[in-house]
Amino acid sequence: MGNAMSAGGAARMSLSPAVMRPEPTFYNVEEAAGVFRLDPSTMYRHLRSGRFPGLKIGGRYVVPRVVVERLLNDILAAGGCLDISEWTARWSEQAAGGVA
Repeated sequence: MGNAMSAGGAARMSLSPAVMRPEPTFYNVEEAAGVFRLDPSTMYRHLRSGRFPGLKIGGRYVVPRVVVERLLNDILAAGGCLDISEWTARWSEQAAGGVA
């Protein structure tokens, strides 16, 4: 009976609101760097040079969640290593084609 109580308590705890946070629409540089296990200075360098898609608002860079999701999906679809500069160039071309 004690185990049933513990199991029930654990189930309730796993459904706490803190665990069920919605994904952010944008990642700050530190968060995006963490997703890819990069140093934030490396992420800043790629964002500043245009080798990684992002948004600069004033002096602050952010990375849209959809960029991260698309990159991860493309890596899985490719079944191998992608070069981020080439991927970003393709992303930009596709985005420019969709705007016209």
